[in-house]
Amino acid sequence: MFNKTAALLAINWKKFIQFCSEIQQFQERIWIVSIQQKSGQKSNLLNDTFVVSEDGFDHPMQWMEKQGYQREMIDDVDKMQRSQALKIELENSSHSLIRVK
Repeated sequence: MFNKTAALLAINWKKFIQFCSEIQQFQERIWIVSIQQKSGQKSNLLNDTFVVSEDGFDHPMQWMEKQGYQREMIDDVDKMQRSQALKIELENSSHSLIRVK
């Protein structure tokens, strides 16, 4: 009985440690995002650049979801390495991303 309880606690502890590690990793990521509106479009984001840090996010890729990135686009951004650049084409704008951290 004790061995089963100890084994169960050890498994749950490992899952908890892994979860904490994943949270810490996503909160450390930072991107520079330059948004260029496609010609003829008016928006508050007209030709602007942002520093996007996941420190304040509730979950990974929250900012990208709010911008309307499709699932495959989010997957590509999620896989970015430091110093890697990526261009995302949305319906009304073009987003150029550089992962800096």
